[in-house]
Amino acid sequence: MIVTDETDTHTGAQLSQKAFLLVSLLEQQVQQSTMPDVLYQRLSAQITELNTVLGDLKLHMKALSAPVAAPQPTTAQPVPLLVLNEQRFTLSSPQQSVSLTRLEFNFHQVLARHPKQIFSRSQLIDSSYTDFKDINERTVDCHIRKLRAKHRQLYPKLRFIHTMYGVGYYYAEPEVKAEQK
Repeated sequence: MIVTDETDTHTGAQLSQKAFLLVSLLEQQVQQSTMPDVLYQRLSAQITELNTVLGDLKLHMKALSAPVAAPQPTTAQPVPLLVLNEQRFTLSSPQQSVSLTRLEFNFHQVLARHPKQIFSRSQLIDSSYTDFKDINERTVDCHIRKLRAKHRQLYPKLRFIHTMYGVGYYYAEPEVKAEQK
């Protein structure tokens, strides 16, 4: 699967810088204010934890932006089975394209970016519902069923989203033989 977004590293670095700035401003405000000692200690501990997380994030961003060794010449790359277009909210195969709803798009993107990683229904809800409504976990099942139907429109004989019963869902691109395409 290919995601058509080339600015992740740059955007991540900008977010990291903004987060460091916000934490330092928060730290200054806490130090300058008069508050009970218990609250001051609690806030200071949380600021320290935030700084630790941000430090880890900074190291991760550096690792992502590190130069990659020159690729070894290989045979031609296989054409990806599915291409996700973030501007048009579409999922495409080499032959055709289908439109996705925002939630179907988000679910597919989360699952496909982490192949073979199992996501529970609540993790999928947390990743896709930003308005903090009380969402029934079975709603995810309905969206996954519709997303699978759209996958079948592109590849009737292949399955991309799998169920780990009692646990959740995971994405795995099937290995395709020439006659199945």
